[in-house]
Amino acid sequence: MYAITRRSSYRTISLLLTACMVASLLLPMSVSSVAQGETKTILVFSVLDESESGVEGLDYRVTSALHMAIDAQTGFAATKFSAHSPLVRRAVAEGRLRQVDVEAGEMADAGLALFLGGVLEFDYVLIANLKSLEIQDEPRQVKAVLSGQAYQVKGNVDEATGDVVDEDKLTVFKAFGVTGTSKTFAHYTGSDKPLISAAVKAAAAQAARTLAGEPVGVQPVTKRAKSKSWKWLLYAIALGVLVIGVNNSGDAVPPPGPAEQAKPITNLTLQPLQTNIQLMWDPPTGTTLQILRYEISRQLDGGGFSILPSNVGPNETGYTDTNTLTGRHAYQYRVRVLYTSGQASDYKYSGNLWFTR
Repeated sequence: MYAITRRSSYRTISLLLTACMVASLLLPMSVSSVAQGETKTILVFSVLDESESGVEGLDYRVTSALHMAIDAQTGFAATKFSAHSPLVRRAVAEGRLRQVDVEAGEMADAGLALFLGGVLEFDYVLIANLKSLEIQDEPRQVKAVLSGQAYQVKGNVDEATGDVVDEDKLTVFKAFGVTGTSKTFAHYTGSDKPLISAAVKAAAAQAARTLAGEPVGVQPVTKRAKSKSWKWLLYAIALGVLVIGVNNSGDAVPPPGPAEQAKPITNLTLQPLQTNIQLMWDPPTGTTLQILRYEISRQLDGGGFSILPSNVGPNETGYTDTNTLTGRHAYQYRVRVLYTSGQASDYKYSGNLWFTR
């Protein structure tokens, strides 16, 4: 009887070890494939302020916070819609967009947003509303309620004709209704601006997490019941042996530790050419993280930064901006490194360059 039980236990442990070894081989490949997945571009339209709070420039503040929060999410590259962006100006110059559609796009509905997103070749469009902004007196606190919908361009726009499907047939990719709050301050007599900014950023961060499919809010922590079966002890020992073996393997690449940082590029320089502007930089140093690609954004005449539709690979250290505008304009660029681990470095800024074409 003892021999039968022992053989059964050995068989169980052998099966477990085999499954763990297969999983150890498949898991890094699956993580790598996710990390190197294609980044989805999303066009963020101006947030409509329905709060009736009377706070000046609140729509711009919420739009900027939402844009930055989404852009910081792994797998998304966000761009704020602007009638003055080089991307939009080029589409107008080429006849792909009408000026009247561009001007209306500052306060676009779902149909117009999808039309503009399709012409500008974005994967998703986002429209949002600031429902309310409440300022509590004592203790002082600000609460912002933000709602919105993201639509996938593909499926909502006919690829052959570029026409948007009927309004009642539009498919929402993700919708959100979130609340952001600032910290509370007793007997506060200072300006409400920092509290408003904190509440807006908190709401934008939750909206971005919803779009990325991440859980919003704190998840409950449940205690795992203790097992009284001796088999669990054998399983734990087997897993421990397997982990030690994998970590000591010469072919295994251990994950980066807590101190591993996403380093930025260095020595970003601009070189004006006859009709283009060339960017050059040195790759990051002091990190073992693997580079996925470089993300480049451009600012024109002091406006907001827009991500350029570029795909600069990990082995490249330069980019040529061929979409410069006619006339004299101030250009500034920023570059950050996106790593296969899902981390992103800080931006490296170039400073302004006045360029005449």
